[in-house]
Amino acid sequence: MTHQRFTHDRREQGVIADLERHFSGFAGFPLAWAKVPEGQDPPDFLAQTPAGTIGLELIEWLDGSQMGPAKGRESQRKNIVRVLGENWQNEYRPQNVSLAVVIPIWNLRIVRSDETQLRQEFFRCIEEVDSVWLANLDRVGSTYYHADFSGYPTLAKYFDGIRYIGGEQQGFCWIDVEEDGGAFDPSIPIQTLEQALDKKLTLYSTPEKQVQIQALGLAELSLLVHGGINAYRYNTPGHPLTLEQIASRGAGFYARHPERRIFNRVWFFDSLNSADDLNALIGLPPGYGDVKWLAQLWPVFAVDPRSSGR
Repeated sequence: MTHQRFTHDRREQGVIADLERHFSGFAGFPLAWAKVPEGQDPPDFLAQTPAGTIGLELIEWLDGSQMGPAKGRESQRKNIVRVLGENWQNEYRPQNVSLAVVIPIWNLRIVRSDETQLRQEFFRCIEEVDSVWLANLDRVGSTYYHADFSGYPTLAKYFDGIRYIGGEQQGFCWIDVEEDGGAFDPSIPIQTLEQALDKKLTLYSTPEKQVQIQALGLAELSLLVHGGINAYRYNTPGHPLTLEQIASRGAGFYARHPERRIFNRVWFFDSLNSADDLNALIGLPPGYGDVKWLAQLWPVFAVDPRSSGR
């Protein structure tokens, strides 16, 4: 199956639709935002008000340098699940293990000619671990980390280890791959927001852009920094910092910027839909994990009271 790829214009239209759906009238009153065709912007959107035309420029809250490697790891995970999980219903089903989490050697793609051998070794290894589960002295509670792949050369070639979680099978595929984790710098999301703000201020402060904007006769020009699924999946997480703390730091950065008066108002919007099918599976209420969050960064910092989530 092929997945539809949205154009840049379509993605931005989706951001505005999502913003207006949850924060109607965020600009002071409901507006009909018209997308400026790509190549004819800036700004990205225009809206008509009694006071005149308002322009809105968009930029994504996203560290592109992290996105490429993160997508590579995501592709590697999907490939491992495909290789190991293909036809899993008809393979060995452990009696004492509810989940096996593979820790791959990152950036090492499974060679096609190794796939069958890897799958066979994986299930033989699972059966061996499962058969001695109750007597396994290396098991800590319901968890066992297995890194000695003696006798399993193909597993050793591609995996650093496998983490087993004890319990009963739940009827879905019990094979998973380690997510990104480990130590990270919580200041990176702040730096990403500051870089997005600086990029647009630097761009719009050039004489060419100023002439272009002034020719439109705008009553107001605003900026929207927007986050979403890309930042969630491919960038360093913001916790333990909250969105309000990140936005507050961004507001302070903007207020000190020498070109801060380029935009009349600046917003920071983050939106993330929860996976209710997964919530139901693990016993969480519908909507758990939803993020709909908006703050004005300039000229005053204020969190929209309708915000929810992180």
